[in-house]
Amino acid sequence: MSGPATSASGSPRLSSTDVGLLVALGVLWGSAYIFIRQGLVFGASPLLFAGVRYALSAALFAALALARRESRPSRRSLAVSSTVGGLLIIGLYGGFLYWGEQFTTGGYAAALSSTVPILTVLASYSLLPEERLGRLSLAGVLVGLVGVIVLVLPEVTKGPLGSWEGPGFVIAAFLSTVVGSVLLRRFGGGRQGLWQIGAQFAVGAVLLGSATVLLPIPEALPFTFPVWSALLLLVVFSSVLGYFTYFVLHHRVGPSRANVVTYLIPLVGIGVGSGIYGEPVTPWEIAGFVIVLAGVTLAVRGSNRPR
Repeated sequence: MSGPATSASGSPRLSSTDVGLLVALGVLWGSAYIFIRQGLVFGASPLLFAGVRYALSAALFAALALARRESRPSRRSLAVSSTVGGLLIIGLYGGFLYWGEQFTTGGYAAALSSTVPILTVLASYSLLPEERLGRLSLAGVLVGLVGVIVLVLPEVTKGPLGSWEGPGFVIAAFLSTVVGSVLLRRFGGGRQGLWQIGAQFAVGAVLLGSATVLLPIPEALPFTFPVWSALLLLVVFSSVLGYFTYFVLHHRVGPSRANVVTYLIPLVGIGVGSGIYGEPVTPWEIAGFVIVLAGVTLAVRGSNRPR
């Protein structure tokens, strides 16, 4: 029996199932920015909206872990995962993202997600001693940062939604989750199973729930179809099915190839926001996304070179 087909580079080729899973994950995660924006537009308060989503997601992940009889992780693994992941990857990320989407569109927030690979390269270089930036990677980072400026500058300087809060908080969200992911790798969180993911969502829910109590911010979660349909779509599709699909891909094709989804998320978010909700797409968004994508390609190629 022959082994899996390989590409010219010697890596196993993606099967049609793998490609389908990647596309599905891009849709599940890319559309999340649109659902978040929908809930906020129809009156949901950002921190309460995010906190309820995370609490419901944590409960579903725990139920899935029990149903699948997944073995419980060690105390250390669960503590590292829930502390680092719960605070940075879920909690602060959700707080910043939902707050920032009050001031911008879902499609624009999805476009800004194209900065994640560039931020990951910078965070890895800063926090992981073994990481090094070669000339090609450094050039890619610089090109990517130019793309970030192209994406952000018009929103900061003009337009009815133009302010620093939108891009500022959204990029802060991505920076938080990137730093959390790198720290999780550094301190040995290990494989993130359903128990660990559920614990992260639970910690994120507690963090945002505490913020709604302690901060002098009016909180509301109207019991209306637009708000609760967006909430349920976020819980079922973006959280549970999204993470489940990601870890299936992670197991099938490895983390590097699974993270190719970061190229699809902005396209899905912009497409759904524009095609279904009529959100405007500006030439600046397209140009910035293309420049960031070029920078990411250079940075990834440079990091994959033998040292």
